[in-house]
Amino acid sequence: MTACSPLERVVEFFSDDGTGYIFKISLSDDPEILDPQIATDESSIAILKNMFVGLLRQDSDGTISTAGASDYTISSDGLTYTFYLDSRYTWKTVADWEGSVTAYDYEFAFRRLFSSDTASPYASDYFSILNSEAAYNGEVELSEIGVHATDDYTLVITLEYPNAEFLSLLTRLPASPCNEEFFESCKGKYGLEADCIASNGAFYVRYWLHEEYSTDNYVRLRKNDYYSEFSEVYPYGVNYLIEYDDAVRLSDFTDGTTDVYISQSFDSALEESEYQSYSVCFCGLVINPDNEILSRAEVGEIISLAIDREALESDTPEILTAAYGIIPPDAYVGSTNYRKSSDSSLEEILVYNEQLAEYKWSFTLTDSEKRTLYGMKIMVPDTFEYTDYLSLVTGMLNDTLGISLGIDIVNESDYSSRLASGDYDICLVEIESSSGSAFDYIEAFSDGSYGITSESCLETIKLSGKYSTLSAAVYAISEAEKDVISSYQCIPLWYAEKFIFTSDDVSGLEYDIFSGAAIFELVKKL
Repeated sequence: MTACSPLERVVEFFSDDGTGYIFKISLSDDPEILDPQIATDESSIAILKNMFVGLLRQDSDGTISTAGASDYTISSDGLTYTFYLDSRYTWKTVADWEGSVTAYDYEFAFRRLFSSDTASPYASDYFSILNSEAAYNGEVELSEIGVHATDDYTLVITLEYPNAEFLSLLTRLPASPCNEEFFESCKGKYGLEADCIASNGAFYVRYWLHEEYSTDNYVRLRKNDYYSEFSEVYPYGVNYLIEYDDAVRLSDFTDGTTDVYISQSFDSALEESEYQSYSVCFCGLVINPDNEILSRAEVGEIISLAIDREALESDTPEILTAAYGIIPPDAYVGSTNYRKSSDSSLEEILVYNEQLAEYKWSFTLTDSEKRTLYGMKIMVPDTFEYTDYLSLVTGMLNDTLGISLGIDIVNESDYSSRLASGDYDICLVEIESSSGSAFDYIEAFSDGSYGITSESCLETIKLSGKYSTLSAAVYAISEAEKDVISSYQCIPLWYAEKFIFTSDDVSGLEYDIFSGAAIFELVKKL
């Protein structure tokens, strides 16, 4: 399935400056739908980020710059955004269809986003747009939402209320354009077949094999020549191979079959590979709020006091760093890095003090209450990569408090059902964001997902998208995070890194922390 046509093999090795190569990367699952306003699975998003360009783009450091729009203005009240489109963008398809990308394509895309027929899971993220929520609920016509093309290359977006994160939202896939004529011609198959996808970015879909029971599915992207006329694209294409077995994906990379490998673990076979790393995953302990003894705030505090986070970091691989909060270092609020912007310090709460923990333990619980803790376990999903290192945590609690906690490894289905039913003592939680947003980590404690519904987290999420300044959003998130930590409802352990490995002759690959996608536009094979 990695084979190329004779012409493609010529092109692949034609240039000696590193350009014109066809890169290969394995994905763990078939993409479900290549429709940027609907896709939620990692495989689809990884591909779509290389195919579509919105009005704006956001770099890995949070910087927002123009893309589909060449310029824009914002009214003094923060409610009216006027975008002046770059007229050079052209739709590219494998089908016999093409056309310029215009402001009407963005207008139609937003009408699709808020249509109940589309059922986009991202619609609520954009409810700051005038009349969008009402249109989504069927209370007004879709034509009344605050997105209007005044001519082919001018788009005006009007908000109901200021949203400091709005520019960042316009860099996300759901804000990609969609041509109405082409969409209608697909007759319900838009994003489902190669000839029913129109791209305006660096690459377009040339082939897509996705047979339900096939073990050799793949997606082939090829360079969009229209796009590369004004923004050079170095590769000739990207082949996405579908391989469900991680061990095979790893061996494919180490033996040179693929050029890129993304993982949350650092196998010894990868030690000589080039890599970039990003801290995007939180790992911590959540105590069952219905456990009458463990759920007491004073008991949670003692458990936290007994955990030496410096030792947790020094005695584990570099993949894991000590967590003194819930939100990882590479999470953002709009264009602002959360950790660098927040002046909230949680290290004063999450201190290690073995003597104080031992002293408080001596009188906080009765001997009878302590005996009820015997045999309790930490429930861990079998997808957690670092279960072996939890013995460091249980060892600390045993040495200081005399608590002998077991580790109960369960499959994902049992983990979810037991969380829902409250059939656990303590659980290990992993929280990641699919958008790099600090709000996503707070949201986990706002909806009872882990048995916890923090009122401050709930209020912060309710106001998401309604903060008039990024500093106000950062402050609200920091207060919500502090509330969860100071009440010891969640006890942080580690931040886990995600790695993107490349062979040593590959340069220029970017990792989009806001989507988890490898971006191939400027990659060279030297």
